[in-house]
Amino acid sequence: MAKKNTQLPKKELRKWATVQVKKGQILLTEKDFVNPPSFTEGELVEIIGIDHEFLGYGYMAKQHKGVGWILTTDQNADTGLLGDLDFVQAKLQEAKNQRQALLIDDMTTAFRIFNGEGDGIGGFTIDWYAGYALIQWYSEGIYRYKDIILEALNNVFPELKGIVGKNRFNLDGTGSAKQSEVLAGDIPETLTIQENGVNYIVRLDDGWMTGIFLDQRNVRNYIQTEIAPGKSLLNLFSYTGAFSVAAALGGAAETMSVDVAKRSLQLTQEQFEANGLEIGDQHKVRVMDVFNYLDYAKTHDLRFDIVVLDPPSFSRTKKHTFQASKDYRNLVASALSILNTGGYLVSSTNAANMTKDDFIKQIGEGSDDARVDIMPVADFGLPVDFPAPKGNPESDYLKVEIFQKL
Repeated sequence: MAKKNTQLPKKELRKWATVQVKKGQILLTEKDFVNPPSFTEGELVEIIGIDHEFLGYGYMAKQHKGVGWILTTDQNADTGLLGDLDFVQAKLQEAKNQRQALLIDDMTTAFRIFNGEGDGIGGFTIDWYAGYALIQWYSEGIYRYKDIILEALNNVFPELKGIVGKNRFNLDGTGSAKQSEVLAGDIPETLTIQENGVNYIVRLDDGWMTGIFLDQRNVRNYIQTEIAPGKSLLNLFSYTGAFSVAAALGGAAETMSVDVAKRSLQLTQEQFEANGLEIGDQHKVRVMDVFNYLDYAKTHDLRFDIVVLDPPSFSRTKKHTFQASKDYRNLVASALSILNTGGYLVSSTNAANMTKDDFIKQIGEGSDDARVDIMPVADFGLPVDFPAPKGNPESDYLKVEIFQKL
């Protein structure tokens, strides 16, 4: 690792990439460089433009988004960067300062406390779960700096009870890092967190996902407080039923949660019970392929006042393959066919490769296919604890559009 004020290896960007970095681009992809970059994981580098002008200091690491991140555009900055405790700690402290309103909110005890590039260091995120931290590492390069990041995290959040890490750079299982590992403290098997006063059960050290997607906080609150009272809600790709629970507590007359994963029944039942509710006649769960359920609903003339669509960017079952960037249109058309007139379609995607305009276009095409008119009533992006830097559209991934069927 580089020491302070030492000269770093230079990596030269192409002309168009130079322009984009000057506009605020932080993520670097292989095609941005004049020559295919060779590097060791986590290597600190100086980024220069096509005319050899200074653009920034950063680090190199292979990840699903690209091969590197710019860390600072200050030419006078110490070049220790990720190897410098002061640099990392300052970034974490600044992120904590930005989240004071959430940290003192007794009704919400789970949120993001560090959002990678949005908070100044790309390649990892940290989520807060009622006093526990969950870190997601997206490359071996950033994982090299684990000890410094953990020391900085404990200094900034001395109240931490425990830390779990998710090693997303090792998906093929060939590396030495575990998928999930306890980095500090004793981690309970289950933990109850709150979001706008709603209880949710999470598992921090159990696979990739915890039981709730924290970036949907504002959408769940909108459903609960604005459109759920007295309504019937269909929650497709429901996972643990978080949207259904929020709707039920908001006074929904009935909810139906549908997911192909066998575990969804147990997990959804658990979420309802955490809020004094039961799965039964009023609130139901179906473990089946969403597309099969849509066909079933049409055949049996089932109708709902709210349909929530929150599919993964890509999924495959025995009979169906879904890719959000091209198949969302068909999903919308099917959902609208079982949505009551005056009802609400809640359409969500986290597909970073689909722009908001393209997403809205697919929803419009779906309504045309269904031969119904819809009217926009609300839209949501990432909440404030998920900041995305300007010039980095792939970081601003969440798009939620809510329409009313006319």
